[in-house]
Amino acid sequence: MLNITASKYSRLFLSAAIALIGGVASGSAAAQSNWQQTLNAFVVQQLPATTTAHTIKVLTPAAALADLDACTQVTAQFNRPPQRVAGRMMVRLHCASTGADHYVQIDVSATGKYLVAAHELSAQHLLTRSDVVTTTGDLQDLPRHALLATPENIGRVQGSQLRRGLNAGAVLQDNLLAKPTLVNYGDTLVIEVHGEGFQINRTGDAMDSGAIGDIIRVRLNNRQLLRVEIIAAGRAKPVQ
Repeated sequence: MLNITASKYSRLFLSAAIALIGGVASGSAAAQSNWQQTLNAFVVQQLPATTTAHTIKVLTPAAALADLDACTQVTAQFNRPPQRVAGRMMVRLHCASTGADHYVQIDVSATGKYLVAAHELSAQHLLTRSDVVTTTGDLQDLPRHALLATPENIGRVQGSQLRRGLNAGAVLQDNLLAKPTLVNYGDTLVIEVHGEGFQINRTGDAMDSGAIGDIIRVRLNNRQLLRVEIIAAGRAKPVQ
């Protein structure tokens, strides 16, 4: 079994960290087979950006991969793309010279940064930056919809509304976030119509609730129903 370990400071030099486990030869990058280097580079490219350390173990017996040692041009891809690169998965290595495919089972252990609740949070709470902190742990243990600590996710969390309460330290998950409701049933909306050199405003009563970007129905003063898009609290524009 091949065991490869790397930290955030050595990911560019991953191929120099091959260990001898289960009879697979170890050594520097120059001593590695081409397929080993290809496999290492492929997995590293797929790791989340917040990964701080990882270990790659090749579980397929070395004897089953002996034919790959003579292959000089190898490409790699997942047999089935994983939701997150952590745990056991299968990689297909294709040898260009023979046209043969070899399926290699690997086990990836990855440590990385993700978002958790800084303190107890109630349902419907509007999140701010102080409600969320970054922590480091095993990515394989995270829920499927866990939010990794990327700048995009940190920005997205702010201003989102929690669907249910969270205890301090609970993992933030994508499916727990909702856009805050800005319009409720019965609210009066200003419907703005813009054109070249003019603007017309009308008022109507919301027949649905919604957040920014949602399409809802509005009843005008003449009882006509109109579909509009919410653009801000109390404001909307007609949908073409």
